Amino acid sequence: MKRILFIAMIALMSSGCITISKFNRSTFEINEGYLSIKNINENIEKQMPLIEKVGTNEVKILSATLFASKDPHRLVVEVEFIFTSFEIPEGLPAVAQFNTSITYNTKTHNFTLSQIKLMRIRYLKEELLEYLLPQQRKFIPDALKAKLKEIILYKSKRELKTIKKIEVKEGQIKVTF
Repeated sequence: MKRILFIAMIALMSSGCITISKFNRSTFEINEGYLSIKNINENIEKQMPLIEKVGTNEVKILSATLFASKDPHRLVVEVEFIFTSFEIPEGLPAVAQFNTSITYNTKTHNFTLSQIKLMRIRYLKEELLEYLLPQQRKFIPDALKAKLKEIILYKSKRELKTIKKIEVKEGQIKVTF
């Protein structure tokens, strides 16, 4: 029996998918793993549209797509949304890009976006920008950040530790716990 367990442990460590730090009879601890950006984007798509409404101001997120960033320890999320208000009832379509990372909630076992920082917003109907009030210009990125934090990227079946670092390359996110 010990020989079978030893062979299984060697096979798991050589596969590169997980690293075992301690091995007791029935428990092992995962120190690193991989998340597929393609699978995360599919999970995000299932949760769309997301709507944040305050008074007559409404931000409706139509899609959000996760990409690798130039920085291997960060990600970029591109968000397509429509802003509507009393002044702009027909809606102002736009695209925003955020620099972000991911976090793991040890209670819910969910991976979510964290450290979300706005890079830029590009409004697609520039002729409507004159109707955009200063409070609304502040509301839009705040509403987008709040909704992005709610998106569940991946739900783990295992209980993991908090994330120490991530490294993004070749469509995969290497997560170190």
